[in-house]
Parts: sequence; structure tokens; C-alpha cells
Amino acid sequence: MVHTGRSASLRWTDDGTARRERFHDGEVLVNPAGWAARPRWQDDVELLLLAMDPAWLEKLSAEDGVRGRFELAPRFHFADPLLKMLVERLVAEFDAPGTPDALYAESLVQAAAAVVMRISGGVGRTEVREGGLSPRRLAEALDFIHANLASRVGLEELAAVAGVSASHFTRAFRASMGESPHRYVMQQRLDRARRVLLSMDKPITEIALECGFADQSHLTRMMRRHLGATPRLLREGRERA
Repeated sequence: MVHTGRSASLRWTDDGTARRERFHDGEVLVNPAGWAARPRWQDDVELLLLAMDPAWLEKLSAEDGVRGRFELAPRFHFADPLLKMLVERLVAEFDAPGTPDALYAESLVQAAAAVVMRISGGVGRTEVREGGLSPRRLAEALDFIHANLASRVGLEELAAVAGVSASHFTRAFRASMGESPHRYVMQQRLDRARRVLLSMDKPITEIALECGFADQSHLTRMMRRHLGATPRLLREGRERA
């Protein structure tokens, strides 16, 4: 849970002990499944809520090399700007016109899960997948990519965001994501272009530039190669539908 809007007071119980705190914009609460905190807000409040299946979290921890059962520990009343940003962007993706980008949303959820697992103080602790980026560094790199799809995103920039050398970044990114940075960036650009083509009437040339392609012909070549269709065919299909 991420608190937004005006400050508000929360009462809850922590292992039988009554507690009360004033929550401010951006402050976070992690409530594990089955934890009987019995929270009661004392004021009108605006919250962003993200629910994650405990079995899915345990699967993620196993994939990251944690042995034994992974359990989250409850945490109340703390700030984490990265987690706040990830949840806000996830909400914005579903609030935006058109169909949400499933790949982008999934990457945001996984990044948020990595943050929660890192800060929750659970029984297990996430470890870096062998040869890969840490969950925090990977989340920062993915967020940078999505924020700069319209620009030329270079390996040196991405490596600097991840805090590693350019040569190491390519290997570590592939180990974490299962594909090269270039292929991942291209897929994100194509997904964004497809979404805009199916939801807006902007000129194709303008869409190509906004999504990071050199020009309309570049977008057309990449769409034909990776999606088996051209921008014009996608738009014509939308109009027929």
C-alpha cells in the first residue's frame, strides 16, 4: 500500500501491540497475507494498493536462488521512492486510454515485487541470479529504458544507470531478462508503436519518431520483421473492426 494525498492517521495492531502513526504522501505499508494487523484509518484517505500472490512471490524468490521458504515480514510507516514510483506508473498504465501494455505492466509488477522482497525483512532474502543484475539495478535499468524509448538509448547510459561497465551490462542484462538489451528495447518500442497505432490517429511518421525509430520506413521494416504486419495494415485492421 502506498499512501497518497493528504496526511492521515492509521491505527493498527502489531503482534497484539496497539500502534498509531501519521502517514504522509508516499509512505508505504507492507502487509503479508494472513497478518492480522486490523488497520483502521482515522481520516479520509487515498491509497494505491498492489496485491501479490504469496505463491508467486515464493516462486520468484526460488528463481533468484533463495533456498527454503520465503516469507514477507510486515512493515509499516516507511518511505521508498522507487516502490512509490513503480506503483504509480503501474496505475497510470491502466488508467491511460487504450489497452494496457501487458509486457510493460508485468515488468513493473516484477520490479515492485523485487523491491518489496528486498525491504520486507522476510525469512529469505533475494540474491542476484548468477551473472545477472541485482533486482534494484534491474528495476532502475528497465525504468530508464521505458522513460527514454523516444531517445537513442545507448549501452553506456544503461550501464551507468545499472552501475556496471558496458561490457558487463550486456551479459548481466541477458542473464536477468533472457534477451539482449537491444532486443528488449526494440520490443518495447514496437509494443508502444502498436498500441498508439491502434488507439490514436496520429500520422505514422510522428508515431515512428515518438517511439524511437529513425523514420516511418524504419518502423515499417521492424514491424514487418518482428510482428509480420506493417503500421498501415494494423491501422486498416483497426478501422475495419
